[in-house]
This record gives sequence, structure tokens and C-alpha cells, in this order.
Amino acid sequence: MKREKRLTKRERKAMDPRRPAATEAQHIHCVACGRHIDAAEFSPPVAAKVIRCQHGSSFATCLECEDKAVALLAAHDRTGQPVQAASAWH
Repeated sequence: MKREKRLTKRERKAMDPRRPAATEAQHIHCVACGRHIDAAEFSPPVAAKVIRCQHGSSFATCLECEDKAVALLAAHDRTGQPVQAASAWH
């Protein structure tokens, strides 16, 4: 007899009618300087980009801070510690 597939905790939370639906766009900040990045900045003309660490996590960065963000992710990959991201500001 085969067992029924169970939902993961994330799937159960997403289906819960008591939880409000995510209607807002994702709130993105640069990992290096903390500046707020609008989703439109990722499309041409490009002012921001997404970089990945060796573990596969994605981090947003503005083009001015790309070198610093790459250095932060390199330290994260080397030490295994959380990324030392800057505080968010608007």
C-alpha cells in the first residue's frame, strides 16, 4: 500500500485561507549598500543585477556596488557565515 503524498509546510502555509495573499511586489535591496532596488532596474537599461553564491542563493546588487557585493559573497562562500549585507535604506 502506497502512502499519500503530503504537502510541505510551505505549501500548507500558502494554501491557508487565513493568510493574506502576497499582492505586493518583492521588496529588494542591494546586498552591498542597502539601497532600495525597483524591479524595473533589472531590465534594460540595466541598473541592477542578481548574483549567486556557490550555495545557489541569489542576492541583488546595484551595478555601482557589484565589486563589493562579489567580495561579500566570496567571504560568505569561504567562511560559511551569513552574508554581511548592508542595512536597508530608501
